[in-house]
Amino acid sequence: MLKDVTSLIFRKTVSEPTFCSMYAQLCYEVHDYLPSFPAEEPGGRNIIFRRLLLNNCQQVFEDPDSLRVEIARLIGPDQVMERGDQDMIFKLITLGNIRLIGELMKSRMVPEKIVHHIIKELLGSDKKACPDEEHIEALCQFFNTVGKHLDENPGSCRMNDTYFIQIKDRVANPELTPRSKFMLLDLIALRSNNWAPRRGEVGDVPCDIWHWQDASTNYLSNLGHIRAETEKLGSEMKRIALEGQQKQTCKLSDEDMKITRMTMLLTALLQDNKDCKNEILKVLKLAVAIQFAILCVCVVGVMKK
Repeated sequence: MLKDVTSLIFRKTVSEPTFCSMYAQLCYEVHDYLPSFPAEEPGGRNIIFRRLLLNNCQQVFEDPDSLRVEIARLIGPDQVMERGDQDMIFKLITLGNIRLIGELMKSRMVPEKIVHHIIKELLGSDKKACPDEEHIEALCQFFNTVGKHLDENPGSCRMNDTYFIQIKDRVANPELTPRSKFMLLDLIALRSNNWAPRRGEVGDVPCDIWHWQDASTNYLSNLGHIRAETEKLGSEMKRIALEGQQKQTCKLSDEDMKITRMTMLLTALLQDNKDCKNEILKVLKLAVAIQFAILCVCVVGVMKK
């Protein structure tokens, strides 16, 4: 049962890397409450939650090819989309696993020497060889998680200096893909900025932005209806203009009231959706111009009388 619970927590965590920090805190809290069991082999270590969790992390990190077995079987022409989905799942699991290890280290559930071992593995031992793009992305994800924590320790900070010298050497590799190069350059800039990202995390987005997004969503959902109503009103106003020429009267009708209400509605939308004002101004100018033409026709009719 302990193995099954550990496996469930691990799979849930790596499938939602955004919440790795929360799941790592959960693991830290429940570790002391879960029981330990005797080793399955004589002389072995006891079976505990932390060891089972780290075994799962180690297996995914050291043996990623086991995750590609199912992907390799999808070779049919009708399995292209499924293969793409499996590739995305593989990437999600590997990056989620890297981030989980970093968060567990910050929660003191993983020793720091394991973190340095992972960084060295991702950097590779051959400085002249072009690193794999998957390793570059995993390295950047790992440093985003643990880099600031490592720099707070003087000993780890000196090792970080060595790592970033190697990273700069990797950037100079002419065989490096543009995407990998920009990821490494962003990582170097991140450390130079004391690990403060240029853009905030999802959880740091101000509430005002969410309100603006809600307003924009409402505007976009109603935009089609507004355009349809505007076209409908345009045809109605042309009809009113023709009737005004024939009747030569300036009496306000129900159609005129509709035009006025539509103008007020567009003005209110303009105030609530400032970023969409160009679209609204275009419709508003059309409505005002047609209404002004109708009034001119009515005035001409009165003057002729």
